[in-house]
Amino acid sequence: MTTIEDRLRAATRAAAGTVATGSAPPLRLPDREHDRGPMRRRGPGRRRGPGRRWPSWAAPLAAAAVVTVIFVGVLVVTRLAHLPQNRPGPAGAVTVPLRRAPSVAGAVPPYAVGLAPGPLAAQSTRAVVRATASGTVLATLTTPRGYSSFTWVSAAGDDRTFVLAAYGPGPAAGPGRARDTTAFFLLRLDPGAGTARLTPLPVPAQPNPPGLGSPISGIALSPDGSRLAVAFGNETNVRSELKLFNLRDGSVRKWRGTRNDGRATADELGASPLSWTADGRTLAVDEWAGNTINVHLLDTTAAGSNLWSSRIAVAFADWPSGSVAGSAIITPDGTKIIGMAVARHATQIRVNEFSAGTGKALGTMVRLRYRRGAITGWPSVLWSDRSGSTLIVKTTRLGTRPSKNGDLTAGTVGIVSRGRFTPLPGIPAGEMLAW
Repeated sequence: MTTIEDRLRAATRAAAGTVATGSAPPLRLPDREHDRGPMRRRGPGRRRGPGRRWPSWAAPLAAAAVVTVIFVGVLVVTRLAHLPQNRPGPAGAVTVPLRRAPSVAGAVPPYAVGLAPGPLAAQSTRAVVRATASGTVLATLTTPRGYSSFTWVSAAGDDRTFVLAAYGPGPAAGPGRARDTTAFFLLRLDPGAGTARLTPLPVPAQPNPPGLGSPISGIALSPDGSRLAVAFGNETNVRSELKLFNLRDGSVRKWRGTRNDGRATADELGASPLSWTADGRTLAVDEWAGNTINVHLLDTTAAGSNLWSSRIAVAFADWPSGSVAGSAIITPDGTKIIGMAVARHATQIRVNEFSAGTGKALGTMVRLRYRRGAITGWPSVLWSDRSGSTLIVKTTRLGTRPSKNGDLTAGTVGIVSRGRFTPLPGIPAGEMLAW
């Protein structure tokens, strides 16, 4: 029983106690025949005269009745509050029910979080928790108050901790303070309690240039969930910047590019250029420089603030001709760089792996074959196990026929393992996804 229920029950008993023993007449049910006569004599609609007064014992009973009505009303509201819905908590926190996800064969995480497309393709108003095995929706969260859309999602290594970025002026915006910002929120899944909880992170909201949208080109939550890397590389003729926020003590470290032609961004819209090693020390940063994508390995524990002075592990030159597409990531054990390539003449998509130490090609994990002109959109790697032997990738759906209008909706998400690609049913390729 809640504290409110206890207080209301006590108030009801106190009001009832104001009725003195014996002051109320005994309850008598009226005789049906006797009662009809006076009603006929008064006539329908006749009221009591103005001089008629309630007996003195009726007031305490009326007070007790009012308290009882209030008590019942609060109980109804209390029960309604437990129905499935976004429930606000302290400091803007929101908790929604979470269904348990079935396990997945192999090492693939059971939970995926996607940003469902909104009224506009680039605007997502819902974060959807799905079961990896079936795509079943397990929980849905709407954008926090004051924000218009979710823009990024990233996962820690436990498949229970995620970070969401939200775009908008924020809940405290008022007249003259409506400049859009990007704020960050922690999403924690608790399968045991059956809840998904969204809470604001102690990270300053990042300002967005007026009329240019968000400059953020990607985010990456460290495997232990203690740090959040945010890349700024969407603005042309502006040097890229990387901020690393410590989510425990609120501190921040910054790196900046030394030239304007290199941008910390992936060549696929919605793909993050950032990926971590499992020890949380090395951050792979994709640099888009002209027609070349350089994968830098930034040691986040070393001194220095020059973003592009970090070592280049692999350089994918002339990428439009089939070198690499989408975003390249580092495997959690730090030994490989994995990228997906569209082969020349656009008849194959390959999942290629390279040595993170030497940059040399190690081979092709999967080769997907298509009709000429059937490949739509850029493929990308979404998740890797520790060694890179099992991946989750997004690519063009197999068996797709060429489209006359350049349709980009023929995507699919699937698992790459042991030389095979296995589609994941129900996982929408049109959502930004994180595992």
